[in-house]
Amino acid sequence: MKISKKVAGTACITAMLAGAAFAQEDFGGFEGGDFGTFEEESSTPTLTWNGEAGVDGRMWLDTENGYDKANDVANSATEADAYLKLEMNYSGENTDLNGKIKLDSASIKDNPEDVIDEFTARGYFGNWQIEAGKMKTVWGKGDKLHVLDNFNANDYTDFIFPEYIDRRIAEPMVKIAWVPSYAGDLVSNIKIEGVYTPMMTADRFATSGQLVPYTQTALTGNVEKIAKANLATIVGDLESARLEAARAQALKDAGNTAELTTIVTDAATSGKITIDQTKVAAYMQQGYTQAQATAAVGAAAYEEYLKNNLTEKNTAYLTALTSASSLDASKFYADTHNIRYGQAGLRVTGTVGSFDLGASYYYGHYKQPTVNASKIPTTLAKVLSGAEITDDDKFIDYDELQVFGLEAAFLVWKFNTRWEFAYNLTRDFDGTNPYIKNNSIAWVGGFDMDLPIHNVNINIQETGKFILKNDEVDKLGAGDTDFNSDGKYTNNQLVINISDKWLNEKLTTECTTIYGIECKEWCVQPKVSYNVIDGLTFTARGAYIYADNANGQFYNFTAENTKHHRKAFVQLSAKYQF
Repeated sequence: MKISKKVAGTACITAMLAGAAFAQEDFGGFEGGDFGTFEEESSTPTLTWNGEAGVDGRMWLDTENGYDKANDVANSATEADAYLKLEMNYSGENTDLNGKIKLDSASIKDNPEDVIDEFTARGYFGNWQIEAGKMKTVWGKGDKLHVLDNFNANDYTDFIFPEYIDRRIAEPMVKIAWVPSYAGDLVSNIKIEGVYTPMMTADRFATSGQLVPYTQTALTGNVEKIAKANLATIVGDLESARLEAARAQALKDAGNTAELTTIVTDAATSGKITIDQTKVAAYMQQGYTQAQATAAVGAAAYEEYLKNNLTEKNTAYLTALTSASSLDASKFYADTHNIRYGQAGLRVTGTVGSFDLGASYYYGHYKQPTVNASKIPTTLAKVLSGAEITDDDKFIDYDELQVFGLEAAFLVWKFNTRWEFAYNLTRDFDGTNPYIKNNSIAWVGGFDMDLPIHNVNINIQETGKFILKNDEVDKLGAGDTDFNSDGKYTNNQLVINISDKWLNEKLTTECTTIYGIECKEWCVQPKVSYNVIDGLTFTARGAYIYADNANGQFYNFTAENTKHHRKAFVQLSAKYQF
């Protein structure tokens, strides 16, 4: 029996990427926020097109044994994919339209809804702007690293290797923004925006290949184990029914009425059969003694019971066998494409002196699920019986979440600094429910600056999360979704990007390092890009991941390498932008 791993939009079971969702490339300088009044539209409608086509080839390296023989390289796992992206922009007098199409194997085969990557229609009404469509919206001041950007889910099928905005999954949403005309001497660039989505898309993870999360396979294995145990019980019940019927038939054929009478009496005592006293009285009217009448009625009832029990157990077995062979893990996930999982938020930003500041509120759900393990056995038993399961039976759900956030960006000497702070509020305010995440706080802080060495830019950011009421988590132990076997309830990552540009900025070299402080894990990603001519660019890059602590956020993607917990690849790419 094999449990299907088909999980629409969600494949990871615990909060595998705790804290912010960071990126490894395209770190940039401080842009001063997204402030300003809406631009006046041109009176002449315009339509423009642009796009990008490319191909990527990747080879995974054997980080445990190395390559002592030429044949080792020949056996390396490889991946290759081509893609095409098209973008259309239309600008009218008071409206504009933006559409993006993405064509690659993942969007065509696995997630066809992603072919339309984004589609946004905007209308301008004085100080008001209204947007609607399938959109990506970014909140927060971090540089490709956020704790306040909650509306869009992440696509982790290629882990964190794509650029941040390319990992985000567009969501159907409506956005309304208001920019007052007033601009004071101290306070300016005020902007108030509200966002609403009628549904939620969950984070997406790989279901095959090199980057399948360990927690997904672990949950699938656990569900399969419990399903097999339930099926074994059903098989055992059928075998017991067959043995009981065979024994009774053998005693009847041998004329062993004494032992048959004992069995019938035991069946009546245990409640398997009921002696109908009306039928007993009818037999007695025909001259039978009470004992004889009772035995005759009991024998007939027992024979009927054996026939019905055998049929019932055989039907249950066949139903369970059919259900087990088509068991699909996705049916145990809550359906997030309904109004219950709608999202809403409000954000206010502005400039006070030289400080770009903001405050925001988000209501929705976590994009990664939690598992209510107590429901698994009963729900699987219900599924194997052929019964329909309700939303209350589903043991994989997404915790309700409210986020209260603050953000800031300002210049300190030559340092472009950026900050985000979030208070994450769930329904488990006391920390006593093991199947709901505790409240927590999260943050991002960092800076970038140009060094007086060639064209070198350095970008350093730190992000972290702290689980509140963690003493209650320790009391509940490993059954709590927030449990950490090391007893550490902070999770900090340091992200450092160093880049340089050469040959009149046609050649770019950079390296991004992500270091998990508590779990001593890291991910190093060097990259070299060369713009050959016009829009043609060749890129060589690689990555090396090390994680040997089960509490780390990279461990999920290296856990199958039980001896060394490392992964690495090299990749060559070519793209043309037009």
